[in-house]
Amino acid sequence: MRMLFSGSPSAGHLLPMMPIADAARAAGIETAVLTSPDLAPLVAPTRVLPAGPSIEDLLGETTRRTGADPAQPGPAAVELFAGVRVDLTFDDAVRQADEFGPDLVVCEEFDFVAPMVAAALGVPWVAHGISGSVPGPLMDAMRERLSREYRARSLTPVPRIAFVDPYPDVLRSADVPTASDRITIRPSVNEHGAERTSWQGVESELPLALVTVGTTVLDDAALSTLTSSVAAAGFTVVVTARADQLSGDADPRVHPVGFVPLAELLPTVDLVVTAGGTGTLLAALAYGLPMVVRPFVADQPWNAARLADLGAGIVIDDPAEAGDAARRIAENPKYREAARGAAAELESMNSAETVLQHLLGLVGRSAG
Repeated sequence: MRMLFSGSPSAGHLLPMMPIADAARAAGIETAVLTSPDLAPLVAPTRVLPAGPSIEDLLGETTRRTGADPAQPGPAAVELFAGVRVDLTFDDAVRQADEFGPDLVVCEEFDFVAPMVAAALGVPWVAHGISGSVPGPLMDAMRERLSREYRARSLTPVPRIAFVDPYPDVLRSADVPTASDRITIRPSVNEHGAERTSWQGVESELPLALVTVGTTVLDDAALSTLTSSVAAAGFTVVVTARADQLSGDADPRVHPVGFVPLAELLPTVDLVVTAGGTGTLLAALAYGLPMVVRPFVADQPWNAARLADLGAGIVIDDPAEAGDAARRIAENPKYREAARGAAAELESMNSAETVLQHLLGLVGRSAG
């Protein structure tokens, strides 16, 4: 049995699938990830089948073609995922996949290369959610753009056999119907990543806040302002950055730790200040932690809005507002209560091992 995982070359797109990949490998299934070769350290020890450019090259080519920012939802994002990446990745991907010989393909929901590869090879495929309810018009535009790529290669789309969804019902948009082929999966806190720093913990009599903007937002000025604002509001701050990324004088209440897996950080803190990326948001909720969210790109504004509707966080527009919002959360137990309610629902979702068995049953295969 061989399973091929595929995703756009970005941590936020690949890491949500890794719990199933890890479970498959532990069950004796041969696994590989189809993506840009520069992501190999991120998904290790699962091996990478190199296909397509890096995310930086894809973003640059999309901007060249469209003259717009593909990091924001809109026509440029449609062209990035359903046009440029397909153009520059499909040929490598279908060759690599054919040599690997998968029995099942699992891809994240914005990977439009893998379903085309599955159609070309006659292999069943599964979509894995990496975001909440994506606006219908945006997905419709991506499918319409993608149809041109299918026609250009004389391929006929093949329906997926399942949709693996890490989002709990409490974070789903009420106006978006639940997929009939949905299989829930309990989000796992990421422990992948090669370039990590040691973590000794922080002792403090002050409440402890984690400040992190994930792997997508590259804005040191905003990160510095978020951090200094929270520290000035009376918190000890652990920030996932190097000291040289933070501007201003060193503050003894601020502890830059570089990259440390969230699995090690989250059990030690009282709240999280974040950009609202899916991985951090779900991981923090799994620990029942309320959040301050300053969204920047992609699905972060949608995540922030759903978190606010749930009552488990406060959304801000200006990073300088982070300290006041953190103080309000610390002083009002309703935010933590809402986060703990979400944690209980997350805990009730399927484990990666259970999801793997579901998927194997759908294709009539067993591990090994």
